[in-house]
Amino acid sequence: MLSGEVDVSAAAQLRSVHGLLDRHGQRATVEAAGVTFVDVAGLRALLELASPAGSLLVVHPSAAVLRLLDLLRCSGLGPQELRAGPREEAVLLREPGVAAPPTPSTPGRPAAR
Repeated sequence: MLSGEVDVSAAAQLRSVHGLLDRHGQRATVEAAGVTFVDVAGLRALLELASPAGSLLVVHPSAAVLRLLDLLRCSGLGPQELRAGPREEAVLLREPGVAAPPTPSTPGRPAAR
């Protein structure tokens, strides 16, 4: 669970978490309902927690997180956002330039693109 301000001062702590996850071969899922402020440096540090495939699941992103994602999307910057439901429930963030994993196909039907 992540709460409070996620900015450049939190980056070192997030890098420590990333190192711990790497050592144990784990992926991160971030619960972000308690985030009151996030800047680009904080988002960059969060994205460093992404899986080897380049994605990070953010559950219950706060208004501050969603606002920054909106600003970055409008400017053509920032991570790609994937979701299967309302973005207030969860977003899957993917670094720009990282290809999405292939969608499995149903026998007799081509894979979704």
